[in-house]
Amino acid sequence: MAFLALGITASMALSGCGSDGNSGANGGGNSGGTSNTANAGDAASNGGANANAGAADNGGGDKKVELRIGTWEGGDGLKIQQQIADNYKKTHGNVSISIESVPDQYGTKILTQIAAGQAPDIFQIGDGDVSMFMKKGALEDLTTYIGGANGINTGDYYQSVLDVGKLDGKYYTMPKDYSDIAIFYNKKMFDDAGVAYPQAGWTWDQFYDTAKKLTKKDGDKYTQWGVSLPGSWIRAILPLIQSYGGGVISPDGEKIDGYMNSDGTVKALELYQDMYQKDHISPSNTDSEAFKGVDLFAAGKVAMNMTGRWPAEDYKKNADLQFGVVQMPVGPAGAANTICYSGYGLYSKSKNKDAAWDYLKYLTGPEGQELMAQHAFTAVKSTAEKLGQTNDPALKAFLDDVPNIKDFPEKISPFFGVSGGKSLQTVMDKMMLGKPIDVKKELDAAAKQGDADLQTAKNE
Repeated sequence: MAFLALGITASMALSGCGSDGNSGANGGGNSGGTSNTANAGDAASNGGANANAGAADNGGGDKKVELRIGTWEGGDGLKIQQQIADNYKKTHGNVSISIESVPDQYGTKILTQIAAGQAPDIFQIGDGDVSMFMKKGALEDLTTYIGGANGINTGDYYQSVLDVGKLDGKYYTMPKDYSDIAIFYNKKMFDDAGVAYPQAGWTWDQFYDTAKKLTKKDGDKYTQWGVSLPGSWIRAILPLIQSYGGGVISPDGEKIDGYMNSDGTVKALELYQDMYQKDHISPSNTDSEAFKGVDLFAAGKVAMNMTGRWPAEDYKKNADLQFGVVQMPVGPAGAANTICYSGYGLYSKSKNKDAAWDYLKYLTGPEGQELMAQHAFTAVKSTAEKLGQTNDPALKAFLDDVPNIKDFPEKISPFFGVSGGKSLQTVMDKMMLGKPIDVKKELDAAAKQGDADLQTAKNE
């Protein structure tokens, strides 16, 4: 238990989409998901989906049912979840729903409850923890429920988002919210420089060239940068790596050497290093610290911002900021994007599995998502269309790129965060120090160390 809790805490700073594990509806899926270690003691037995999934006892009868929902959210995110629960209870008078908010040390609390066999019926899960909770038997297999009489049509969801919760051909979580990555661009800065606006399908070479044209220097001091790159944030760098045909772990999660240091990964990260060290198209760590607390894109200091949808609403409210959004650039191996995801799982030892599924279906279906998606992306296609997300100029590029979302390493292996994730993070942090590194040499060493740590973690 202690080892697993430590693993979750450590890898929150190494992988996934955040460092504090807090998502919130305003985060649009900034899940802070983490992949982790092995031994949690006597985790619950999975047991497969209930054979009566989708039967009459789904929360709509007379039998009194008490459901517990675990979440790390507080504030507005918690209020939205409570409103969804209140709406559900209007037509399910026999069901009481208790939402247990644990904004701090959520991972430790859930692991403790699972070890004691007392976890909530439904609990929120960050993207990088899906694999770990599944392998520990804490998650009910939802596949039978999804295909049952009280099931859902998977075609109603964006497949690549729904599939974050799919492992070994079976579904274990349903999506709460998410975001992929796109490029915001400042139209005025482009116009002033006489540079054409970027278009979908542009290449990384075109992206690089555009950023160089929009970078300005006065003497030895940079006064404007072409883009704000994501620094050493591995999840956001994955689209570049994957679009060059690279990877960071084998598809079966068994090998890091040969993947993290593959030709595609090396070429992608050499290019990334050149962006920082050779042409300085993005603010360095030192530059960013000088503007601490300032959104450099909104302030007109950078012409492009490579990030998730999270700042979109604030940008739209800024009357002085005229911006556009375009899909991620395409590499030699094609288009690629990544995802930050928060979902819900059904506890394998829940005493009310059918009723819990019925509420989980409502929570992550059109009814619940219409509220949830007011400040986030929803995986429900009809809800995204109803709320205008598919046509909103500030959001459309994100949704257009959803089919290009690729698997991330924490989903492939629950041990990546404490193995390859840790060693790769060391390389990326070193790259950000301001002096060029031998990318191939560093990745070779990181891959070997990652493999060693992977075997250690699997044997713990």
